Amino acid sequence: MAPPDIPALGKMLFCKKVAWLLPLLFPVLLFSQTTPPVAKQDTQKLKIETAFLVEYFVKGNRTLQKLSGNVRMRQEETLVYCDTAILDQDQAILKGTVVIEQGDSVKVFADSAFYDAQTKISDLFGEVVLVNGRQELFTNRLRYDLGNKIATYHAGATLTNGKSQLESEHGYYFVNDHEVFFKGNVQVTDPEFTMRTDTMAFNTETQVVRFVAPTLISQRDSRIYTEGGFYDIENDFAEFDLNPQYEKEDQRGYARKMRYNGLTKEYILEGEAHAEDSKQQADAEIIRFNTETEETVLRGNAHYRDSTRNINGTEIRYNSRDKNYQVIGRGRVSDPPNIIEADSLDFNDQLGRGLALGDVAWVDTASDVTILAWRIDYNKPSEYLNAFGGAGEQGPQGRPLMKTLIERDTLYMAADTLTSYKPDSATDVRLLIAHLDVRIFKSDLQASCDSLSFSTLDSVFWFYKLANLPVIWSDTSQFSGDTIRMSMKDKKLDRIWLRQNAMVINSEDERLFNQIKGRNTTAFFRDEEIREMLVEGNAQAVYYALDDKRAYIGVNETQCSEMRLYFGDNKVESIKFYDQPAGKFIPMKKAGKETKKLEGFFWEKRRRPGSVADLF
Repeated sequence: MAPPDIPALGKMLFCKKVAWLLPLLFPVLLFSQTTPPVAKQDTQKLKIETAFLVEYFVKGNRTLQKLSGNVRMRQEETLVYCDTAILDQDQAILKGTVVIEQGDSVKVFADSAFYDAQTKISDLFGEVVLVNGRQELFTNRLRYDLGNKIATYHAGATLTNGKSQLESEHGYYFVNDHEVFFKGNVQVTDPEFTMRTDTMAFNTETQVVRFVAPTLISQRDSRIYTEGGFYDIENDFAEFDLNPQYEKEDQRGYARKMRYNGLTKEYILEGEAHAEDSKQQADAEIIRFNTETEETVLRGNAHYRDSTRNINGTEIRYNSRDKNYQVIGRGRVSDPPNIIEADSLDFNDQLGRGLALGDVAWVDTASDVTILAWRIDYNKPSEYLNAFGGAGEQGPQGRPLMKTLIERDTLYMAADTLTSYKPDSATDVRLLIAHLDVRIFKSDLQASCDSLSFSTLDSVFWFYKLANLPVIWSDTSQFSGDTIRMSMKDKKLDRIWLRQNAMVINSEDERLFNQIKGRNTTAFFRDEEIREMLVEGNAQAVYYALDDKRAYIGVNETQCSEMRLYFGDNKVESIKFYDQPAGKFIPMKKAGKETKKLEGFFWEKRRRPGSVADLF
């Protein structure tokens, strides 16, 4: 046998050794190589920057790359990280702690992903998290268009900013525009509220939610419903502009537009606004309610009513904390049996005190009494009322006016001050006091005195003297005395009592005067006409007799302790004298043209009102 060819054997052994080492050395060489061959990189959009291991596989006519360990790839400003990547031209399958980082703002984390470098679209799977600034989006499957920076999901997701979180079945996240659109069972949970809807939009930069579908917002014990509007989460400000409604315990409200300011704790309802609860109801063009101050403001055609009151005005303010309400601008309060109108009203329910200013009209429907004034102070528990100044153009310098209907005719009374109250709150009896320069006008009756009182209990007027004797005029008759009492029955004049220095004077021509004088006199009326008169105490009479042609023929002068006169058609028909009457008849030739005057005679024309205007 020939000896072995040493060079050839060495060559053979060397080749076998190399062949055996190649499978071991090849991965080591690849491990030390951080990038694929340059020629291969030039044909790919997704550039490989690092990998612990690179392997090549042939699949048909394509060569696949498998990158393992600390994989990092780049496409323009986008970085892709993963544990393992399989590259097929411009498409990559990513696995194990996948991170896609786009610039400094957007990062997407997933368990696995498919990345298309040609379309720049990535589908991510597993525990997917998209982070953009303070916002984090959690889902199980996400498609992210890196070119347009649009993320979409259809398997449910949760968006959170640390304080609030939002859940929905579908979503479209426009990263560049900071807009997210949510669809399907959308729910927002926040420490201050929860929100449910089918569709909504959210700006991640401004933190503004826009409502584009029926939405229900629940906040502690209140709920708000709307079909359009927005909510600024950062500033806790909301505006609802499509069929907005709210509920809080037994409270309900609606308007064309509704706003809520969490910083000021204020609700605002605008446009045909309505709010109500089990005890009260409010309507206005604008309703504002502050939960902090507990103040409600109704503005524009304002209307408020509760179990007892009905209020209308340009603006109504009510504070439920101190029980105070104001009516600003011309307003009307119906608080049966009283109704009050004024340019401004201020009332405190807790104290039961109120003030009405400016062209005030107060009506007591139970007593059928109306008082017109510039200012009225009133107290509800005692039904106290004090009126000053005049209504309308008269202003503060004018005089209050009272009016009431008597037998289909209105009686008017004016004084410097009018006061009304109920002496006993258990009854409807009201007492009216008029003070200083009191004047009364009715078409068939007028009066003047220094002060007056009237009680609805017996319908009696009392006329008092301070400086001037009280006087009542009826047709051609004048009644005077230190004190006068006038009684009404069934809203008709029933009788007049004259007390101390009583005198009744009658004249048709104001040239000659019939006179009846006594200590006290009582005149009885029927159908608004005097029918009988009783004169008591040192009675005296001067009466001018007429013939059939109503020409004067003489004067009768009579004195007695008491007399009774009977009238017809406002004229004396007969007289009865009591207790040794003494009298005489004087013919007109001897009587003269001048009237005979009893002591204390006066015929008052200046103080007699001829119209309502003369009361002021």
